[in-house]
Amino acid sequence: MMKSPRFDIDLDKHYNATVVIACDCGHETRHHLASLHPDNKLSCACGADISLPATALDMAQRRTDALKASYRVH
Repeated sequence: MMKSPRFDIDLDKHYNATVVIACDCGHETRHHLASLHPDNKLSCACGADISLPATALDMAQRRTDALKASYRVH
């Protein structure tokens, strides 16, 4: 089984979520969470596959929901 890439969530001033995906090479790639779909082919600048499986996208959505709840945003 492929290990899921490391990622973090950023919220912009309108509380839209951006997923920041970290590659093993040190590059970070940013994508809007709303535009990502399970197993979309994403590549790092170095050429490595940094695709997020459905479980990672679910986790990203849960993290986003938790962040918005902590800011009291609905």
